[in-house]
Amino acid sequence: MSESFEIARSIERKALELGFSACGFAHAETLADREPAYREWLSGGRAGEMGYMARNIDVRHNPAKLVVGAKTIISLAASYYFPLPPHQDGSPRISRYAMGNDYHLVLKSMGHELLAWIQCEIGPANGRVFTDSAPLLEREWARRAGIGWIGKNGCLILPHQGSWFFLTEIILDREITSEPVPAVNRCGNCQKCMDACPTQAIGIDGVDPRKCISYLTIEHRSAIPEEFRGCWHDWVFGCDVCQDVCPWNNNPATSAINELQPRLKLAEIDRSFFLHPDQDKFGELFGGTPVERAGWKGILRNFSFLKMEIPDRDLNQSI
Repeated sequence: MSESFEIARSIERKALELGFSACGFAHAETLADREPAYREWLSGGRAGEMGYMARNIDVRHNPAKLVVGAKTIISLAASYYFPLPPHQDGSPRISRYAMGNDYHLVLKSMGHELLAWIQCEIGPANGRVFTDSAPLLEREWARRAGIGWIGKNGCLILPHQGSWFFLTEIILDREITSEPVPAVNRCGNCQKCMDACPTQAIGIDGVDPRKCISYLTIEHRSAIPEEFRGCWHDWVFGCDVCQDVCPWNNNPATSAINELQPRLKLAEIDRSFFLHPDQDKFGELFGGTPVERAGWKGILRNFSFLKMEIPDRDLNQSI
């Protein structure tokens, strides 16, 4: 067994010790073969109001633009799954990932700890840590590292572990050999996510973000198109339907990262919070969570669009 291969295994062991669920390595290279499809996706308007997706396209496909001399991308998956009480019909729903502390801060801290360990125990290496915070094709690098495959719903699916995961990357200017084998797509003929999607956002040609409830409740800042009224399924921030029905999520392992545990008050939120809106209480309840991204006005707009929306309250407007 080569020294570089053993180094990779030691890094993987340390990553798991820190609380990550999976760790893989890929050679940092320009993804020139991916750029035409990405530009076609943009030209088709699928980015919707996510203008940032059209920026830094060269950086997005070349990790050396983020770390000079990049040689290795370490992909890390971190489970955020914790059991939740059964949902009560008519109660507003928040995506599972957004119920705990802001994952950007939690996972970046863990990634920096792993990078510091590498620099101390393995040897000199310049690197940067990213968690959904840079123009980087995270799922593609995770696929190339052999962690999992990209499912029909656009989520990265880990074999026998499912898709309740955040991704973190460390780009290093040091070569680490691990002989990665990209994961084989094992969705097969299953169409459960496609059939269950409330807004039919998942098709044979992939996910159309402009129809996705997660996009519409978070990224979309204009008024929500009327065509979606009546199929909101109680969601006020994000949506988990495609993951809830995925067979690969039948027996998910509970996360080892305590900071990502759902706040009990968020798991038990009811309509009364929105019927009597209070911006100060919004800050108390959602402060330090990903829900802050939507903002107070955004959450009220989303609630107004629910199938059990409040009569005479039209908050469906630009935010």
